Amino acid sequence: MQTVRTRIAPSPSGNLHVGTAHTALFNFFFARHFKGKFILRIDDSDQSRSQKKYEINIIESLRWLGIQWDEGPDIGGPYSPYRQSERKNTYHTYLEKLLYDGNAYYCYCTPDELNSERKLQEQQKIATKYSGKCSLLTKADTQELIDQGRKPAVRFKNPCARITFTDLIRGTITVDTSLFGDFIIARSDGTTLLNLAATIDDIEMKITHAIRGEDFLNLVPRQILLFNALGYIPPQFAHLSFLYAPDKTKLSKRHGATSVTEYKDMGILPEAMINYLATLGWAIPPAIIERNKLKGVAEEIVSFQEIIENFQIEDVKSSAPIFDIEKLKWMNGVYIRSLSDEQLFKRVENLIPQDVDKKRTLRIAALAKNRMKTLNDFTMYLKPFLHYVTVKLENNQHELVSKFLPQFNTIKNWNAVELESICKQIVNDGQLSIRDTFMALRLAVTGEKIGLPLFETLDIMGKKEVLSRMEKVE
Repeated sequence: MQTVRTRIAPSPSGNLHVGTAHTALFNFFFARHFKGKFILRIDDSDQSRSQKKYEINIIESLRWLGIQWDEGPDIGGPYSPYRQSERKNTYHTYLEKLLYDGNAYYCYCTPDELNSERKLQEQQKIATKYSGKCSLLTKADTQELIDQGRKPAVRFKNPCARITFTDLIRGTITVDTSLFGDFIIARSDGTTLLNLAATIDDIEMKITHAIRGEDFLNLVPRQILLFNALGYIPPQFAHLSFLYAPDKTKLSKRHGATSVTEYKDMGILPEAMINYLATLGWAIPPAIIERNKLKGVAEEIVSFQEIIENFQIEDVKSSAPIFDIEKLKWMNGVYIRSLSDEQLFKRVENLIPQDVDKKRTLRIAALAKNRMKTLNDFTMYLKPFLHYVTVKLENNQHELVSKFLPQFNTIKNWNAVELESICKQIVNDGQLSIRDTFMALRLAVTGEKIGLPLFETLDIMGKKEVLSRMEKVE
């Protein structure tokens, strides 16, 4: 059996988008399922938009997700280089072959001439496509255009055939290539367009499966023509749907965070992000869903290794998946709750001042993790233990808090159980409102209306600190 080889080829013109990460994961899962190879290729052919810092971000974000490639720009491989900007000589060799075999030709048309041709076709209400007139130039015509100083682009000579291919997600697709005419494969400055560059890269790197976004679907017929002209069998194609926001529009900045880095910074765990992205478009096997039900676990929770073991491209849906940040946060909370106190401490350690007592922080983590949706939520629960701002209580709240001071002063075994028993006794004896009384006490001690369980908070904070804060209220 042929070794499966997949690839992801992001453009370093911005930080890694969650949509690109989604595509990368599906390529990775597919390759690993079949014990194949996953390749990282950087599409930096547009040097005006490409920046090194974005390439670094792409690499770091993929690594944070737990994706490891077998070949790439940072680790090399048998088909290097893995940056398109470093592969110009390779592209030129294939381009020369297409020209030599008569499958491509030089086009000397100016942008104005092409625009005029397009407008005329629109007026005539016929399909807008290049007329192919430069394929009919004589040597004398060509020399005259060269003498005028024109720099030619290169066009592929379209055989105008009906192309039928099977998309592993979308099924059988047939396209009449005469609809788009002869297309440009290299610009007048000598740079190769994506349709040819990606084709050559896939040939050279022996890619067997091209799993990518639906925006590349229209590129397939052109690429198949190029593969055929160069004498190679195309890879199998599979095109994933875009990620959409809850309002059913394509996911973009106006919906909030879109880069993997932004989600990392807001406190999303990589394992939660992987699990969530995997559920967007991929049907979780019924056996896993049934097992989760028996365990009382949400059916969407699937481990990294389970995804690899069960991933089949045929189980990927063509319908547009919805990326819901609230659903991601919910899943993140599930993963946070699965961490031990020590594991959670390590995940939030960078959010904690260095002089904070670890033992105390571990106790806070044990209480907080059942309430957290993101790692950053921990700072909200930790805050009352680190800082105290004098709280101004209402008159009735002053009176309620004052009822606890005498009893708190006499407690010898300061712990949550003892504190709860005493506080409830005070409320019962005074026929007070539990809600109002305990809210006043919480405000007096923490300065917050919400937080961790009250009595555990008092226990962790300690008798001396609690009494000091209660005496400072205004």
